[in-house]
Amino acid sequence: MSTVTSTWLADKATLDNLLKPRTDLVREVATESNGTRHVFELTEGPFTHYRRTVTINQVEKSPGVETSFPTATEEVEYRLAIPLWWPYLWLFFRQALKSPDRRPRRRWWWPKEVVSAETARLIAVAGTIGTMAGYLGVIIGQTITFASRDFGAADNAQANTLAAVRIGVLLSFIFVRYADRIGRRPLMIWLAAAAIVFTFFGALAPNLMSLGASQAIARGLTTGLITVIGLAATEEVPASSRALAVAFVAMTTGFGAALVVWTLPLADAVDGGWRLIYVFPLAFLPLLWWLSRQLPETRRYVVAEEADSSGEIRWGRFAMLAATSFVFLMFVSPAAQLRNEFLTDDRGFSAFDVTVFQLLVSIPATISIPVGGYLADVIGRKKVGATAIAIGAVGYAASYQLEGPAMWVAALIGFCSMNAAVPALRGYSTELFPTKARGRVGGMLDVVGVAGSATGLVIVGALAVRWDDLGSGIGAMMFGPLIAVSIILLLYPETANQELEQFNPGDPELPEDSPVTGGERPGSSPRP
Repeated sequence: MSTVTSTWLADKATLDNLLKPRTDLVREVATESNGTRHVFELTEGPFTHYRRTVTINQVEKSPGVETSFPTATEEVEYRLAIPLWWPYLWLFFRQALKSPDRRPRRRWWWPKEVVSAETARLIAVAGTIGTMAGYLGVIIGQTITFASRDFGAADNAQANTLAAVRIGVLLSFIFVRYADRIGRRPLMIWLAAAAIVFTFFGALAPNLMSLGASQAIARGLTTGLITVIGLAATEEVPASSRALAVAFVAMTTGFGAALVVWTLPLADAVDGGWRLIYVFPLAFLPLLWWLSRQLPETRRYVVAEEADSSGEIRWGRFAMLAATSFVFLMFVSPAAQLRNEFLTDDRGFSAFDVTVFQLLVSIPATISIPVGGYLADVIGRKKVGATAIAIGAVGYAASYQLEGPAMWVAALIGFCSMNAAVPALRGYSTELFPTKARGRVGGMLDVVGVAGSATGLVIVGALAVRWDDLGSGIGAMMFGPLIAVSIILLLYPETANQELEQFNPGDPELPEDSPVTGGERPGSSPRP
């Protein structure tokens, strides 16, 4: 339980402000008022417990003083309904609850609308599962250099294996569509559990082929998991903060990816040390069980299921998003997945050097994710997304051509810009399709995106062998982001600050008091 206490000079303007129920971070109702003590309780907000008490302290008039004011002591007791991540927001909430400015407004770290406890909990839990997905999603790309070395694989075997692993996306296509039938919550839990188990099988692989086979399944499940996480997050939050929600999920996913980078020195510490990196995810299973008891279902899915709404797909919109994803990932996937190979072979980096590079470049770039989310909600998705992709592609390509400090700077610019594009563009697959079609659309876009990724990896691998220069192979794929930027600027609608039902009029309106089911509510018993 946290407590914030403030003392104010109780003039009329201050008292009017203090004694008015808040409608910014929290929606209050007055439950007690006896002249000197005023109590306000929670009606809606991101708290499991909340009470605000204002006590007016009368003062005696001093001799010779014409006017004197009493003081008012405000005490706020609260507990955030944000599992695991609340320490990162604690100081922000503390300052906001203490501030005299109680106007509803957009904050860079929180929506301007009042967010319910169920919504806050859903986003926090989804973000935590996203951390697991981030680890599982990059493990093959980060470790394949060291696995190939142990297995004595050929130079282009890495690119071919990474491309073959992506066939597992067919599992994503098969399973993600069930998000429209059974809900986001159960699918998220089962995909996470299965992905953890199949990732672990990589530690037992006797050769590169079997490693690729196990990780093809794990990667397909993880791809579907990331899709469902993003779907749930953007579907649940208010219209003004969908990019902010995507930014949070992207940051937590990036944190999980960084965990793999932290473990990379194990690859050089002992023979076959890369296998230990595949064992670590087993520690996620107890946490996942606990999270399953906290995770609610999204309100929109509950309402759409009750209304038995249709899930008709507008194929023109799908083609627009699919084309963008394909050409963009033709460039981004090889540029990201083959970086370790480039650093070790072309720049002579050790596993420790790779870790230092990845951390010093990627950690600062993480800051650009919430910045990109904030700008996307304020300025617009199209402008922010297209600009970020263009700058990021130049930075990525340049980092493969430069050496020394210039390489680090170019990579940092590329990482920052590409990260900023994520919250601006990822929400389109949710925004442009009805509730009962978003799972199917997400699964199909996964297939298209992975097809683009595999195509890029195969082409770059072949060009790198032919030219004996991986950087030139990456540069040859620059046409991909240029086409993507053109499609975004010319064809994409602007969706910022508009409710999902505006783009999907066949969906039922979301009642303001619609409940969230499937998880425990504040004050209720945990799910069995």
